Amino acid sequence: MLRLKVLTFDVNNTLIKVRNSVGQQYAQVASHFAVKVNADELGKAYRVLYKEQNKKRPNFGAESGITSEQWWGEIVHKSFQQVGYTEENTLAKISAKLYEDYKHASSWHVFPEVKEMLKFLNKNGVCLGVISNMDERLIPILQETDLAQHFAFILPSIQAKCHKPDPKIFQQVLDRLRIPAADCAHIGDNIEKDYYGAKGVGMNAFVIDRDKTLRQQHDDIPKEQFLQDLTELETKIFQEIK
Repeated sequence: MLRLKVLTFDVNNTLIKVRNSVGQQYAQVASHFAVKVNADELGKAYRVLYKEQNKKRPNFGAESGITSEQWWGEIVHKSFQQVGYTEENTLAKISAKLYEDYKHASSWHVFPEVKEMLKFLNKNGVCLGVISNMDERLIPILQETDLAQHFAFILPSIQAKCHKPDPKIFQQVLDRLRIPAADCAHIGDNIEKDYYGAKGVGMNAFVIDRDKTLRQQHDDIPKEQFLQDLTELETKIFQEIK
């Protein structure tokens, strides 16, 4: 008998991950335009700038009057500028190609157990959905990686007009499904955004911890709430009939 009727998933680093590091991907695309940069330095610049952009213009610019492509473009331009490349016309071309490339399956790796586990959950009558801090490319990404078919709904934060850990994004799903939070669980790799975000509206929550590092850092979370991969969900969604 099902203990949990609805499971929602984060996407990046839960179901899929980028195939190359951001620095490598940026440098590789730049090479198509005869631009040579150090991938490691580019990656370091990106990580700092991404955090700054997320703080300055949260949720991919949804509340700032710019498009997600413009939002990412600002990061790309500044990342390259910080490693010494400043030619604006070429940077515009690099940015446009990167934005398009990340829409496609070739830029993403699906974790090995994901497809079979999603099929298993579908077969056993669990309603599956996605709640992810991503822009509008989320749906084509999931379509191209052959994952979209498993989900009853896909909610990117840019469409929800709010982002995890804001409880409103989780509440939107509960309201649409008209289902008690206790019948639902959210699975993701971020303690604050996924675990505590979902718990904040009364949902169950599990943390994907593929390298077993998060469970060592968070004594505040019961060990049984950590999953090394999605196959461990099988024992979590059923309850014993006595």
